[in-house]
Amino acid sequence: SLGLLNFVRNTNKRLGATAWFFILLAIMFGGPNVEVNEFASDTPYIGLDWFILDLLGSTLIFIVIEKLLPHVHYGFGWAVSSTVQGYIEQTPFIVQLFLIILVADLMQYWVHRAYHEVPLLWRFHGVHHSAKEMDWLAGSRQHILEILVTRSLVLTPIFVLGFSQQIISLYVIIVGLQAVFNHANVRVKFGWLKYFMVTPQFHHWHHASDKAAIDRNYAAHFSFLDYVFGTAVKGQKEWPQAYGVVGDYMPVGMLKQQVYPFKRTK
Repeated sequence: SLGLLNFVRNTNKRLGATAWFFILLAIMFGGPNVEVNEFASDTPYIGLDWFILDLLGSTLIFIVIEKLLPHVHYGFGWAVSSTVQGYIEQTPFIVQLFLIILVADLMQYWVHRAYHEVPLLWRFHGVHHSAKEMDWLAGSRQHILEILVTRSLVLTPIFVLGFSQQIISLYVIIVGLQAVFNHANVRVKFGWLKYFMVTPQFHHWHHASDKAAIDRNYAAHFSFLDYVFGTAVKGQKEWPQAYGVVGDYMPVGMLKQQVYPFKRTK
């Protein structure tokens, strides 16, 4: 987190980049797999409640997927190829990391696009777009059913293709950080990289209420997908002026927004 903060706030990115280099190195050497011994109940510690809640949500999703795709007996056996999984396992670490993000983002792109272009699905996704101001918590404003459906659909091909647990764990970290960062109220320029990867500027346009931004910039990781499929915002100012759903019809309040998709339209 401190490395990311340094990367965002400072013009000299070397310290932040160095921190993330060591994080990736630790993951490659199996750091997440080190067993933690039992400790005394009165041992002081720092609580990370928000992180635990996020893990709880992910746990519910992973349990469902593991029931559908257990190690011994696959529920989607027709979609599993031992040849493809063997090829993935033998692929170099960096290539695997690129492939898992690409596969996830391709699924995310089309699911996300469906949420915008299918009226029934938009009633659920509109909750996410109801934020009138962009900040690091804006990405957490979602309907519970959208979270369950989207994460299940995105994670399923990852399991089917047979990516290693290390790669999946690293992907979960990356998607969590990038989702927060791209919604954050930060002004960071990435130069030509904005045409390759999703940046705050790119994703802020997705949330804009400007006419030119409606149903655009669907990708979550790789912005080039929107350029390939013709859904990227082009020829606009650097940053949008206003955010939220057009017409501002979404009710205020978490519970009201969770109920809204099920109400009858007039």
